[in-house]
Formats: sequence, C-alpha cells, structure tokens
Amino acid sequence: MPSVICLTGGLASGKSTAAAHLRELGAHVIDADLLGHRVYEPGSSAHARIAEVFGADVVAADGRIDRKALGGKVFGQPTELRKLTDIVWPAIRRLAAQEIAQIRASNTAQVIVLEAAVLFEAGWQDLGNEVWVNLVDREVAIERAMARDGATRVAVQGRLDAQRSNAERMALADVVIDNNGTREAMLGQVRRQWERVRAQPVLRLPHVGPQVELDSLALLHPTAQLHGKVWIGPGASVWPYVVMRSELHHIRIGARTNLQDFVMVHVGNDTPTIVGEDCSITHHVTLHGCEIGDRCLIGINATIMDGAKIGANSIVAGHAIVMQNQVFPENSIIGGVPAKLIGTRDNGEANVRNARFYEEIARRLVRGEERLREG
Repeated sequence: MPSVICLTGGLASGKSTAAAHLRELGAHVIDADLLGHRVYEPGSSAHARIAEVFGADVVAADGRIDRKALGGKVFGQPTELRKLTDIVWPAIRRLAAQEIAQIRASNTAQVIVLEAAVLFEAGWQDLGNEVWVNLVDREVAIERAMARDGATRVAVQGRLDAQRSNAERMALADVVIDNNGTREAMLGQVRRQWERVRAQPVLRLPHVGPQVELDSLALLHPTAQLHGKVWIGPGASVWPYVVMRSELHHIRIGARTNLQDFVMVHVGNDTPTIVGEDCSITHHVTLHGCEIGDRCLIGINATIMDGAKIGANSIVAGHAIVMQNQVFPENSIIGGVPAKLIGTRDNGEANVRNARFYEEIARRLVRGEERLREG
C-alpha cells in the first residue's frame, strides 16, 4: 500500500516547485487546486449547493459558476466565506480520497502526494501518513511574491497576514523543507526525504477501497481497514483497528458517529448495516447486517446480528448479544444474552454529548493534541 504525503506551505514557499519535483521523481501528485476547479463544474453537488446558498446570479450563462461574481459575495465577508468553504472543502476532500483509493487499488508501490495550500485549514491532513511543510521566512516570501506576481509589499503582507504562521505549520509538520536558500538546496532536501520514504518498508496505512466514500471525517486512524461499499458521514471518527467489510449490500455510518477501537462492521447475507447519526459504537463491538437509529450507544463487546433493529435514543449494554431479527423501539435500554428490553428512557441527549465528545477528541488528535486537559 503506497505512502501518502500531504504537502503544504504558505505564499511563495516553493510548495508547487517541490510537488513538481516529486512528480518527476515518480510520485502521483494530487493538486487540490485542480480538484477545486472540478467541484465548481455543472452537475456537481457543490455547484448546486453554491447556487442555492449564494443565488442564481453566481451561475454564468454557460452554467458554470462565475468565480468573479461569487468572489464579490465572499471577499471581506468571513461569514459568507465560511459558508463557501463549508461547501467546497468537503467536496474537494471527497475527490482527493477517491483518487487516493484508486491509486492504492491499482498501484501498491507509487507514492502519493496531496498538494494543498489549505491542508490544515480544511483538516485534510488525516488523508496521509506524513505531512511535509515548505517554509520560508516572511521577508523572503515578501520579496519573492513581489518579484513573481508584480504585487506591492502591502498587498503581499496582507496575504501573509491571512495565512497561518510558520510556527503553526511547523507544529503540525512531520517534515519541514527549508526554502530560504536556493532552489537547488530546497530540492535537495526534497530528494533526501523522498529517498527516505522510498527506502521504508511498506507502511501500514488505512485500506480505503475504491467504493468507499468518506465525507469529511474527524479521524481515520492509520490502522483502519475499509472494504467494499462503505459510506461514512461528516464528523465521524474511525479509531484504531476498525474493520469494515461489505462484500454484499452496503455499510452506512451517519454523521458524527464514532467507531471505537477494534470495532467490526460487516453485512448480513440479506441485510446491509446502517448506523445513524451521533452514535457511539464502543470498543470491540460487532455489527453484522443490522440497523441502528440515531443517537444510540452500543456498549463494549456487544454484538448485534443480521436483521436486528435498534430504535433511536437507545443504549445496548456491554456484552449484550442482540439476536437475528430482534427489534427494539426508540428509547430502549437493552441487555443480556440473548438481549431483552430491560427498561425505557430517552437517552438521546446524553448519547449526543458522548458522540460530540468523541468528535472533539478525534479532531484534536488529528492536530497532534493527545490530551484534552491536564489533571
């Protein structure tokens, strides 16, 4: 399975030059800017959503998004810009994840590079197993950008002020490429890191099959294995050693649901596996061709079998076994072997809090924060 390098950098940092050199060395380079152009094309879900949010006047006569008209609506308007990035960034991520999956399926040796200026802002760094950051001192960046773009010092300074600082980027980097010197010196660093990656044994990375669709996950742990037709919604988190297989039917995991360590999700002979939004599927749980409603918590080492249905706002106790075709209504408390209804209570609010807590710690983990607080 190929390594995936996420490459980023600020204005005039040489990121694109480094990406081009990596392509020459044999990497498959995915340019997030080019993917960004694709999400504006007619027929895409992002195109339709942009027209809906910003109005029909941002659609040109040829059906394409009028980038100038759209820019006029978001420039200098942080709230409007956030609306746009909330549409565009997840769409770009889906395209990048699909391309990574395709390359992994067809060529297990080729290193993949995702080049993205907004890698950290968009939260895409979990798509790779290494983050490379091209860095250049502020004054050097100003001089290079002025010479390259014909821009004024004030204009360049404004662009730099709108970006992350070098210190922030370094804190999130696995590899730092110093580009304060000559082009040749920078490319020499790139080649040394390339040779290091190429010399490594095959790394254990997430297996993300070609039919897997990941919609802006909070976390995809490197040990996860996702096979077959799988869809996982925004804000969901996939923790260590989760395995999902759908040789038949499909698996669908709702937004903000967490699949904790060693969870196994499979399908039944006749049934898909569907899990709602804001659920917590805790450690060592097995889901096998079942349906779980929104806002449920499935306790440690529980098993839910083919055709079983768990209503929304429910709790399944640890070690319970829900047998084939058992059906429990909303607000159930379920336990035992075989499982039975042992009480009723609306657990939705508490279960949502637990799911949102896991979403928070997943996003922090991606940023390298392994502790919520001390004490």
